[in-house]
Amino acid sequence: MVVLKPEFEHKDARRTLKQLLTADIKQINAYEAKRGAFLGNHYHKQTTEFFFIAKGTILYNDKQVFNRGAILQVSPEENHSLLCMTDVLLLSFLTKSYTESDPDIWKK
Repeated sequence: MVVLKPEFEHKDARRTLKQLLTADIKQINAYEAKRGAFLGNHYHKQTTEFFFIAKGTILYNDKQVFNRGAILQVSPEENHSLLCMTDVLLLSFLTKSYTESDPDIWKK
């Protein structure tokens, strides 16, 4: 997993704009998860997955805590799990679309 920083930021009197990432995205998911929810515990063989924490705090792979605003990149073959330490709004960006016939989700 790689922790990313916004690629660009601009502030003026109207607003703050943050360009989070540039990637070939095929699917975007929004998760609203309750405190204590455990997500993932799988890996992808072909898909790179990016996470943006819009609200809340997660524990990544039982090791690292990330808060609102964090951007994470999970590469193919990398097992990943998220424990919601608070209520969370999480956006997930996938480089390969999930389909029931080809989910690209594998358990170790």
